[in-house]
Amino acid sequence: MKSKAVSLLKRLGGTLMLPLIMYFAMMILCYSNGKMYYGTVRMWRTLIVDIAVSVTCAMGIGLQFRSGRFDFSGGAIMLLGAIIAGNTAVRAGNNLLLMFLLCVVCCLALSMLVALFYVYARVPIIITTIGFALLYESVTCLIFDGTGINIISNMTLRVFSTYPMVLIPLLLAVGLYAFYCYFTTSGKQAVLLANNQQSAVNIGINERRNVLTSYVFSGLIFGFATVIWIAGGKHDAAYTSMSTVSELFSNILPVFIGLMVAGFCGDTIGTIVGAVTLCLLSYALNAVFANTLGTAISNICMGVFILAINVVSAQGRKLLSAIGKMLTEKPRRTL
Repeated sequence: MKSKAVSLLKRLGGTLMLPLIMYFAMMILCYSNGKMYYGTVRMWRTLIVDIAVSVTCAMGIGLQFRSGRFDFSGGAIMLLGAIIAGNTAVRAGNNLLLMFLLCVVCCLALSMLVALFYVYARVPIIITTIGFALLYESVTCLIFDGTGINIISNMTLRVFSTYPMVLIPLLLAVGLYAFYCYFTTSGKQAVLLANNQQSAVNIGINERRNVLTSYVFSGLIFGFATVIWIAGGKHDAAYTSMSTVSELFSNILPVFIGLMVAGFCGDTIGTIVGAVTLCLLSYALNAVFANTLGTAISNICMGVFILAINVVSAQGRKLLSAIGKMLTEKPRRTL
């Protein structure tokens, strides 16, 4: 019984260590610069929307990443789905339910087109997803006069990006991701495909079925992410090629952190922990510094932070072992 309690405490400590360290470090930074609202209920109400977008986008990318596939089309899928769903809902009299359903249905349909082309055309996944990203981006410039979508002032359609309604698409996305990873055959086979795709196919894993199933789930998750993301600001049509890739892949960082702490809590909770950690960092830096400077410093700090925890994750045992030897080694006597 005692060993179980110790094990539980270790898992809990390993899970919460990064966000707690980040929270208190950023609190010291904010308080020393007169930003006394850090840590208040108002901050968390604002931050929960950023966390929800980061978690849902990260899980949409991470679901394919678990199978060893980089999907570059996710950002274009979300943008095109947002433009179609948002503009249609506005023209239908600000129909909130219609917008929610169209976000999910459009993202699912666009994701399935990518999956079907990849499976039956036998084109490498990178070429396929980049090609569809460019295709979907070009479509955003052709529909609705290329105006994109802007519902910032439409409080009816923005309800899912405000607390507590934002929890609905967030919990649906997290539940769907967890169900795929732990309760579906494709989710359990993902690790084998990521480690060695050809060997996994040779032992009998049906890659075609795995791809189609995974894209169904990632399409749905991207749909829930779009419901939150659509109201976060004015989203212009993609007149610059591959402009949606950088925006989406900025949310892949929580996936890396999730993989590192997965030994303590699994990658589902790990991804949430990673998103919370990085959102705390970004919020504090943008609060202390001017908007442009804060974003730049935030990007630099995120890169350094990810590099540091990667080094610690990979070399941590060796470093601890070396430090332990130094501390326990008896000093040599000299004559």
